[in-house]
Amino acid sequence: MANTAAQNDASTDYWPIHIARSDGQAYASLDHSSLSPTEDQDVTQLERWEVIVAGHLQNQIAPKDDKKQYILAGFPKGYELRCAVRKDGGRDYYLYGHPAGPKANYRTPGEFALHALWLASDSTDNGQCPCDLCPKYLEKAKADRERSQAPAIPPSAPATVAAPGQATAVHPSAVPPASAPIQQPPPQQQRPPLPPQQQQQQQQQQQQQEQQQPQPQPQLPPPPPGTTSWTNVFRVGELVWYKHTAWRLGVVIAITPKPGTPVRPGAPDSSYHFTLAPLGHTLLEQPSLVKDCQSMRPFLTFSVPNAGMEELKDKTFDTVNWQAMTSRLSQEPDPTKREINRQVLGLEASKMGARAINDAFSTFDLLAQGTTPDRTLHVQHYGGIYLGAEMVRVGDPVRVINTPSAATPGAGPAQPDLPPDANLVMLITEIQVLTPTTPPGGARATLQFKGNLYRTARLSSTHPPPQGTVSAAAEASLGAAFAEELATRNAIGKDKGARWSWVLVAAQVLRGEHDVQGRFYVTEKLMSVIDPARLQAWVQRGMLEEAPAYLNNRGHSGGGQYVGRRAGRKATLGQAVGVEFRVPGGLVEN
Repeated sequence: MANTAAQNDASTDYWPIHIARSDGQAYASLDHSSLSPTEDQDVTQLERWEVIVAGHLQNQIAPKDDKKQYILAGFPKGYELRCAVRKDGGRDYYLYGHPAGPKANYRTPGEFALHALWLASDSTDNGQCPCDLCPKYLEKAKADRERSQAPAIPPSAPATVAAPGQATAVHPSAVPPASAPIQQPPPQQQRPPLPPQQQQQQQQQQQQQEQQQPQPQPQLPPPPPGTTSWTNVFRVGELVWYKHTAWRLGVVIAITPKPGTPVRPGAPDSSYHFTLAPLGHTLLEQPSLVKDCQSMRPFLTFSVPNAGMEELKDKTFDTVNWQAMTSRLSQEPDPTKREINRQVLGLEASKMGARAINDAFSTFDLLAQGTTPDRTLHVQHYGGIYLGAEMVRVGDPVRVINTPSAATPGAGPAQPDLPPDANLVMLITEIQVLTPTTPPGGARATLQFKGNLYRTARLSSTHPPPQGTVSAAAEASLGAAFAEELATRNAIGKDKGARWSWVLVAAQVLRGEHDVQGRFYVTEKLMSVIDPARLQAWVQRGMLEEAPAYLNNRGHSGGGQYVGRRAGRKATLGQAVGVEFRVPGGLVEN
């Protein structure tokens, strides 16, 4: 039901796609503001949505040899893209119109593209639509049906079945009052049987009605504790940079939805407020503050500068006498200079504290434990870990190096014949902590990760795919981050004879703590936070650059004295924050 039109219906760069079918509701009252044709950002974002959605449709339903560029001729009837202007002047965009209700919206072009693909199909069953809103619509429809078909006898007091010769117990509410006439059902009239042809037509109509009847769908599972989704950038307990005149360091201690913003699973970082504890020292009593994602950066975006004060050089956070320094600086009689000294000391403490935190790790959600066959190592398997600045879980992708360090036993050799610009991503299936059994309790723990290694590859119809290419049907099984990364790359690509895919490089290999460079972020979500203008330029060009090029590796932002395992995140943060850190509910440190 998606039709292309003549080139002269649009600009010289794009061919328009019309989605003829729509379930849009054209709600009279919607949140946020209508787009303005005189606002450059509104015009740019509208085109961006239309190009990305059309790119998704082309990838799925256009001929493989179709080289044209497409754009939606407009959203389906009843759908409207609207803008929310933040206090800092930034603008967020939401698409309304889904039958799930006037508050339901799509927050990214990729989310709506799934629904657009269903609208362009012949299916009329919302249960077959892969978007996030249709399951909620079906759940609501099911609840409405159940309310309209409520039984006369309350479920809390069902009628009992009497044994032969016994009286039957009936709930009092089922007995009509004496003055009320008892209604007898009218006798059913016998109808003559239908001819075979009419019987067949009636059966087909019943089958079509059953197919069109909304079927309940299981709700999406909530995001893991401390996260807002598997693919959003920021998580509770992570180190971040935040804008406060200059860039400063802090810790995310809480994430809350923005007031008045309906939040559902998968909502982007821009839907939330982040409560941060500034890094420094607890003696400085720095209060927490609230920021949005546009004023924040992941810790590995910037490098941590060296300490500037001479007396702090060649020292670590734990070896500095902060009490003595604070007392000495507080004796400055000039209040202006005293405040400047306090800020300088806080800045120096934040840099040293960040390095100490980045050189440590702590674990949570113990899954299993035991010993190696030779009983020389005690092995613990965990569901997640605070790895330096970041929270990492089983099921997360992480950036890893090709050649494992010698300290990782059983890691195997580096993978040969990789492209020189290949960025390896491990899909974590196990997080292991190994501790020698002798001497008990006195040996340092070793951290390692297990999982498959993947890289992205741009496939061409004129060349055979690389060995290990993941089939399109299996891509979704890799998880949300892998699927979202491919969806954006393929949607904006100008060469429609090519498509991006993941290639399995090695199966179930080991990488040690120092082989892991940091979390893998979905390019669109990372760059929309750290450099939206650059992301927009990539979209217009039709090619994403590798996001890891805009991040440091974990080893580049340490440089203190390696700490290793800590008892928990609070112990890792130590005296570097003046606000008490509490682990997210449902997360068990051990």
